[in-house]
Amino acid sequence: MMTNRQPESRVLKAFTSEQWSGRPANGVGSMFFGFAVIGAVVGLILMIFVPVLRGGGAFMVFAAAFAVVFTVLAIRGKASAERKCLEGLTGTVNEILVGLTGNIANELSVKQFRSLIETGKPLPLLVNGVPGLELLATREQPPAQSRNSAIKRVDNVVWMTRIAISATPPDYGITSFDRLLVAATESGGDSSAQNRAR
Repeated sequence: MMTNRQPESRVLKAFTSEQWSGRPANGVGSMFFGFAVIGAVVGLILMIFVPVLRGGGAFMVFAAAFAVVFTVLAIRGKASAERKCLEGLTGTVNEILVGLTGNIANELSVKQFRSLIETGKPLPLLVNGVPGLELLATREQPPAQSRNSAIKRVDNVVWMTRIAISATPPDYGITSFDRLLVAATESGGDSSAQNRAR
């Protein structure tokens, strides 16, 4: 009986670039310009009450300082939100990995998980010393018309990243991905991890 060794995969988690992009300062130029405009409007209103702002130089300094402060605050806030998102994703994936492989050594640090996402290189895993399981991250590319458009900025395109487990059935006859997951969970994991993987 020939064994079908085509790999099968199941998505464990998915997230968008709005949740985590790895580049919280992306688009800082347009962000600064937007805050500069707001700062200029605020400066014009304050001119009524603060005579020193009626000078051109003072007005420009105020608008620029306003833009710098709020741009920095916005970037720090986005970076904090992305860091929390990445930590949560790492924790969830680690629970599933330990449940599938029964080996706590397979847990990833946040840095390792980020590298997995950014490089796209699959991470091989052993189940009771048997290879065939891989953790991988795949990024859904924006449509061609969005990438080539001279009007729509690529920076504004939202993409999806999926974290998945891929399994290549071993030579001894297990051809179903579901059966491989069951074998892995029964040998060292818990049933809750199996349910999450499905």
